[in-house]
Amino acid sequence: MGSYSANVTVNAPAGQVWGILSDLGSIYKWNPGITHSRLTSDTPPGEDATRQCDLPNGGFLRERAFNWRDGEGYTIEVYESTLPMEKSEVDFRITPHGESSVVALMIDYKLKFGPIGAIMDVIFARRQVSNGMDNLLTGLKNHVETGATVNEPAASPA
Repeated sequence: MGSYSANVTVNAPAGQVWGILSDLGSIYKWNPGITHSRLTSDTPPGEDATRQCDLPNGGFLRERAFNWRDGEGYTIEVYESTLPMEKSEVDFRITPHGESSVVALMIDYKLKFGPIGAIMDVIFARRQVSNGMDNLLTGLKNHVETGATVNEPAASPA
């Protein structure tokens, strides 16, 4: 099982960061690894809300939020994906820091394919996961601070 953690200081109050982080259907605006995203549950963003994130290669992630703590953070579970992940959970936390905020994330994941998956993790997946999480945090910081989006809105697949 692999894990990675990182954080970024965002020059904005925690409430502003939470407003963006809690908009589950709009992660494509700040995560460069996602081309489009949308809520798939009938419930508003919060505990047990689900979304689909479309990937540049035509793949997807189907995710569920849990451990929802209004204004503080949540955990995302990838429950279905075209990626070779058997398990993946990402925890997001926001901590006020003066007039800024610190956003911390921690991902725990396990690749499919047993021992071969463990070798794949060492050879390349661990680096891809850490780079993806670092890019996600950089995109979030930039989006909160400037309003810029990393991806243009795409038409939802039929």
